[in-house]
Formats: sequence, structure tokens, C-alpha cells
Amino acid sequence: MSADTLTVRLARPRYSEGLVFGLLVALAAAIAAYALAGGHTVVAAVMCGLPIVGWFATRPTALLALLGLSIPALMSLTGNGLGSVGSNGYNASVSDFLLLLIGAGIVFAWMFGRSEPVLRSLRPVALPVLAYAAVMVMVLSLHPGLREFFKTGQRFELFLLPLIVGAFAALTGRHIRVLQAYVLATTVLAAVWPIHHFALNKNPVGQLIANAILLLVGVRALRRLWPCLVLLAPGLIFTVSRGAIGGAVIGIMVVLVLQRTRARPVLTRVLPLALVALAAFAFAPTAVQSRVTTLHPGTSTPGEFAIYLREKYARDAHEIIDEHPWTGVGIGNYYAADSTITTTPVLDPHQILLQQEAEGGYVLAAAFVLLIGGTLLVLRRMRQVDVGPAAAGVLIATAAHGLVDIYWVRGTPILGWLLVGMACGGFMKLRRERLSKPA
Repeated sequence: MSADTLTVRLARPRYSEGLVFGLLVALAAAIAAYALAGGHTVVAAVMCGLPIVGWFATRPTALLALLGLSIPALMSLTGNGLGSVGSNGYNASVSDFLLLLIGAGIVFAWMFGRSEPVLRSLRPVALPVLAYAAVMVMVLSLHPGLREFFKTGQRFELFLLPLIVGAFAALTGRHIRVLQAYVLATTVLAAVWPIHHFALNKNPVGQLIANAILLLVGVRALRRLWPCLVLLAPGLIFTVSRGAIGGAVIGIMVVLVLQRTRARPVLTRVLPLALVALAAFAFAPTAVQSRVTTLHPGTSTPGEFAIYLREKYARDAHEIIDEHPWTGVGIGNYYAADSTITTTPVLDPHQILLQQEAEGGYVLAAAFVLLIGGTLLVLRRMRQVDVGPAAAGVLIATAAHGLVDIYWVRGTPILGWLLVGMACGGFMKLRRERLSKPA
């Protein structure tokens, strides 16, 4: 085959892509003009923005840094439009839309023969991921409905889509940019949080900050951002999220074990972090210190009352589980089930295993344990990948936090599964490099 022929064949996908994109732009312009003439300004505005969205969809790598910046922005953009209030809705933030757009771009590239081997790189975690996905589909078949369909779809979007996007980022060599953007955005959030909370819940914010700390401890390529620890450590303390603080401690220990860290990295990274955190705690207001150190239930202080409420939530969850031990009540239906046994129902029992048992029975809870445990075992074999130890640390920290709080909530699980995908993509690249070296 001549060089000219090869060049023509390689150019065909680009030419076809440009032709399809041009036709879509023309179609969108025609619809926008027709809608504007009929007085439908909203439709016209959407059609005008569609080519921009399409352009980004054909270039998913351009959105990766924006994804890292957007993950700490937990605010839902759907409002009541998609029923995001109560137990009926699909909450969507900026990171959700970017994840979907990047995912669409990956599919678009695959259609034109320019895709990276994303799915092949995820084979190491296929067993736990597909097992959990299969059980969720089974639960949906037992409890069909539009609400259940959307809620199940959001669960997939919170762990499966980040897996795919993370692998894509690593295979294209842009994963460190994503993590840098995330750390910088979370550092800003940690600095502003004591002054303004932006109507955000303290627990997801605390986990976001804890995850940023774990990235700085576990990813050597982020060492230039270590000064951010000066703001992240106090920010974590001031969220007064005991689950996030405990998860961060567990995650750091996992990272150090997988890195087989010697004394020097501990002294240069972990010890300064601990000193900054202790100093922030020492100078924190008495209310903050009391909330962080309270570990028993009661009704005298906010810290005691929070634990008291969680014990009540657990009792209610056990009642629901006892009534539906094998089939559950359906994904997204916990609030409705809780409404039948208490006058103060909640969306989640604030304990991930109880939630899984209540929504999908013992089988869904077992599948979740397999999902986390099986993935951690896989990451143990990927410790030589640059983000491998951090992926394990963030994953276990988030899951540990989920044992005392909500796991499937906006923003919390995304980074962990994004990192797992990055570790899988990086592992494939590492094996390629080893195979390409002469014996």
C-alpha cells in the first residue's frame, strides 16, 4: 500500500465526521429559524447552542479539564424540571452534563474508527462491575416504572460513566490535567467554605476535600500542588464531617500501604498534613471541636443529635428490610417505603449497606460489597500505575464514609470511579510499553 493511499484512508473518518457535523449544523439552523419565526424562542436558543455542544462532543479531550473543575460544583441544575425534589427526581449538576458529553464523544469517535480501547482496558474490573450492574437491572425489572428507570440510570451514571471517562483520560494521557483541575477547584471550595456554604451539605463537601487530600498524598505527579494542603486540611476540619475525616485517615493508610512508602515520603507529605490539620483543629471554634470529637448519640448537642438520628434511620431501614428481604422496594423508592413506617421519612438511611438491602434486597447489598471489594483487589495489582494507590485510597475512603452517611449522592462517588478507570487505562498503557521493549 502506497503512502498516498494510506493517507486517503486515514482521512476518510475525518471527512465523514465533518460532513455529518455540517449536516447537523444546517439542520439545527433550519429548526432554529423555524422556531424563531413561530415565536418559540426557547427552542431556537437550544438549537443555536446545539452545534457548540456537538463540536465539544467530537472533541471529548477538550472537556476533561473542565470536568475536573466541575466535580466540586454540587449544585443541581435541574431544579424541579426533572423532579429533583423528594424521591422522584434525577439530580444533574455541571459534572453530569460534562460526563454525558464526553461519553457521547467517545461513542462518536468509536463510530468513526478513532476510539481508544476504553472497554478493553476495563476488563480487569469487569466481573465486579458487571455483577453489580446485572443485579441493578434485575431490581429494575422487579420494580418497573419511569421514576425507577431514571434513578437506576443515575446510579449507572455515578459509577459506570466515570469508569469509562477515566480510562479514556488515561489512555489519551490527559488524566493528570483532570486531577490538577479537581485539586485546584476543591482548594478554592475549602478556602471559601468557612465563610460561605453555598447551600451545600457539609458531608459531600467534606468528602470532596478529603479526596483532594488523598490525591496529593497518593499521586506523585501532583507534588507541585502540595501547598494546597495548607488550605485543604483546615477546610476538611471546618466541614465538621466526621465521616469524611475518618475516611481520609483510612484512605491515607491504604495509599501508604500500596505505595510501600518509606520514612521520607511520610515525613514530607503525611506529617505536614497532620500538623496543619491539628493546628486548624486547635484554633477552631469550640462548636467545631465539639462536633468533630462527639462520637456518641444524644440530644444535648448537634453532634450527639446527628448520631441519634442515624440510629433512628437504621431502625427504620431494618423494618423495611424485614418486609422486603430479597426483592427490596426498588431503586429510588426508599422515601416512599420509609413514609409508611414513620412521620419523618428520609431519602436514605445514611448507611450504604442498609440502603442497598432496602432497595434491592440482600442480593443488591452483596453485589455492592463485591463491587467495592473486587475493585480494591484489582487495584492492589495496579499499585505500580501512577494513580493506582490514590484510586484505592479514594474508593475505600468514600465507601467508609458511606457506612455512616449517604453514598449515592451528587459528586461523592464520581472521583473514586474516575480514578479506577484511570488506573485501568494506565495499566493497559504500562503493559503496552513493557511489551514494546526488546527482550
